[in-house]
Amino acid sequence: MHAHDLDSSPAELDLTLLDLGPLAWVLDELKTSLESASKALRRFVREAETVSNSDLAALDASQLRTARQQLHQSLGALEMVGMNAPALMLRAMESAVQKFIQSPALCTQDAANKMELAGFSLTHYLEEVLAGKPVSAVSLFPQYRDIQDLVGADRIHPADLWAFEWRWIEPDVTLTVDARPYGEDARQLLDRLMLNLIRTAAPETARSLSDVCLGFAAAQKGVEPRTFWKIAAGFFEALALGLLKVDLYVKRATLRILLQYVWLDRGTDASARLAQDLLFMCSQARAVRSADAPVLSAVRAAYGLSRVKPVDYEAIQFGRFAPALIAQARKRIASARESWSSATAGDLTKFKSLKDQFSLVSDSLVKLHPPSEPMARALSRVIDATVASGQAPAPELALEVAAAVLYLEAVFDDFDPNDPELWTRTARIAERLQSAQAGAQPQALESWMEQLYQSVNDKQTMVSVVDELRVSLADLERSLDAFFRTPDDKKILAVVPGQLARMQGVLSILELEQAALAVMHMRELVEKMIEQDIDEQQARVAGMFDRLGNNLGALSFLIDMLNYQPRLAKRLFVYDAVKGELKADRDSEAARK
Repeated sequence: MHAHDLDSSPAELDLTLLDLGPLAWVLDELKTSLESASKALRRFVREAETVSNSDLAALDASQLRTARQQLHQSLGALEMVGMNAPALMLRAMESAVQKFIQSPALCTQDAANKMELAGFSLTHYLEEVLAGKPVSAVSLFPQYRDIQDLVGADRIHPADLWAFEWRWIEPDVTLTVDARPYGEDARQLLDRLMLNLIRTAAPETARSLSDVCLGFAAAQKGVEPRTFWKIAAGFFEALALGLLKVDLYVKRATLRILLQYVWLDRGTDASARLAQDLLFMCSQARAVRSADAPVLSAVRAAYGLSRVKPVDYEAIQFGRFAPALIAQARKRIASARESWSSATAGDLTKFKSLKDQFSLVSDSLVKLHPPSEPMARALSRVIDATVASGQAPAPELALEVAAAVLYLEAVFDDFDPNDPELWTRTARIAERLQSAQAGAQPQALESWMEQLYQSVNDKQTMVSVVDELRVSLADLERSLDAFFRTPDDKKILAVVPGQLARMQGVLSILELEQAALAVMHMRELVEKMIEQDIDEQQARVAGMFDRLGNNLGALSFLIDMLNYQPRLAKRLFVYDAVKGELKADRDSEAARK
């Protein structure tokens, strides 16, 4: 499996920041392109609504072509950075727009909405990948299915988004059944068991089918047919044990196995596509002890799927809300925080807007996470009472509301409506607000609140430091670039040691010791060129220019990484003292995993 192929768990993904750096660079451009494509589709829909159906063919399709071009560029960018599984979403979206160009009547308001939601879900997914969360591209399936429906695709399957590099690997299964050759008797048995399974979903029937498949495997000489039947046996064992949710795709897989038997009986090669789909189903089965599901466990072990977690590919995990709604909520919370801070300091002029601002915060909270309504109500009651009193709130109440608002800021900074702790924590904050409003004794902060606030503080500090490092790096790059252009002018280098010293200090504070060593080496190189009057030819032969340039590139890469996964960035980079270069050491990071 490639390191950039996205499956279902951090262990199998092996997604290091070496892969994520390029994604971070193209994500903003990707968002802009998707937004432009969505706007172009909506403009076309508005224009189409003003003409009759008979005139649609004559309607200017330039907006559709613009959307197609934007999607094509986005697809290329995503494939370029190795995100092949999520790129399938963009490929489907591009195909949908191509179909709209051919048949403009298909580009309806509903179709445009589905395209927009697909774009939202894709960018949301990629943001989660950058944040280092164990997400799977398979979770994009609900939106992917909607787009493929627009295209009229012949095949729509969640395994399409499972970026697994397929190959035939025979599972080590102990065959405890007799070999069963293909033939009329075998076909009749298979027909009867398949029909019964589809009708009743009886576990004992699935168990019998697993044994039949193992019998077929025992009778085959070729690795591929043996492997196919062992994977099929694992699939049926999962059904027999109730480890798989029986849905449309499971039922179709069952029927396809029957068809595959017919082709194998005729001497046709085993279907790699069906084998991969069955393997996908095996990866989605709930984990149990190997002794309880020996065949399934052997299949999962052969393909390295032991730690894979099932994905609910029917649930909408990404893109549930438009990014504009999240941004709106953040702005509302920030405005409410500022007004509350002023009001608690005695600025009664802020009371006029206080009620409206917190009403908007409550509106966003309930709209984006309905289970948090108790917190929204408690917050509104506190604000209403404060405004009605015409006086600054008591310090205890002021602190409790400030803590609640800070919590909302942290939540919406990385909003995940599926977070199971969100409901329980907002409910607890509602209780604290009610208690404070009733005049009860102040309560100590919950441990999770302290951790959350510390995390917010650390993140804000990191943002400031990263900005400072970027400015320092830009100054350094300008100085060295000017010197590389005119290497005979050593005066240009006069400011560089100081620039490097400042950067080294910041990196040391951040405990980025490997990067600090690289910067120290760069400083020594520059000072050597200044003090020893080394000419351009000597510097180039000694590789000084190359080392400086390579280290600048690595530092730029590291600084970008600090924004989205600072902990891993600290582990990933290693200073090679022999070569005098800072490098992203992917091998050592993989070994740690």
